[in-house]
Amino acid sequence: MDDLLALYLSAEHEFTVRVHAVGDDQWDNATPDTEWTVADLVEHLIEEHRWAAPLMHGQDLESAAKVVEGSRSLPVDGGVGANLAQEWDDAATGSNEAFTAPGALDREVELSRGSTPVRTYLEEMIFDLVIHAWDLGQAIGYTEPLPDELVAAIYSAVSAMGDLSGSGMFAPPVDCADDAPTIDKLVAATGRRPN
Repeated sequence: MDDLLALYLSAEHEFTVRVHAVGDDQWDNATPDTEWTVADLVEHLIEEHRWAAPLMHGQDLESAAKVVEGSRSLPVDGGVGANLAQEWDDAATGSNEAFTAPGALDREVELSRGSTPVRTYLEEMIFDLVIHAWDLGQAIGYTEPLPDELVAAIYSAVSAMGDLSGSGMFAPPVDCADDAPTIDKLVAATGRRPN
């Protein structure tokens, strides 16, 4: 299996495990991403992964937006948590099928910034999954660590980017000791405070 795809599937699995670990009373918990509750964070990833399949099938942004809009569902019995967990599973299944299709990684997708190689798009998806899996774990008290090889791969890519706060999407990096665990250095680079 392609190494990048293996990283993606690992990251998606880690996020999924944490979504299903959210307690019924934890959906309104604050997260390290200070703008979002647990429910908001999961909804963000659901939305992101709903876009993957139509984009990977060659649709432009306007056409993909119609598919995404049509895939949004109404609340179901069982409460917000049951609904969001199921919606995440559905969105993740769709994105997994799109990324693992034969030849998928050799394509380009139409993003808001223009035509983008799928490998670049997938790297961004992995980064989001890893950071938000950490956020989610912190918010719900999930103590199992993210896999070392996954964290190391993402940290290597993030280190090469320099200060992420210039994008306007992250707070300035926080200080972190050189000998700190790699996950601490990774989250510190995104402006989050490690444990």
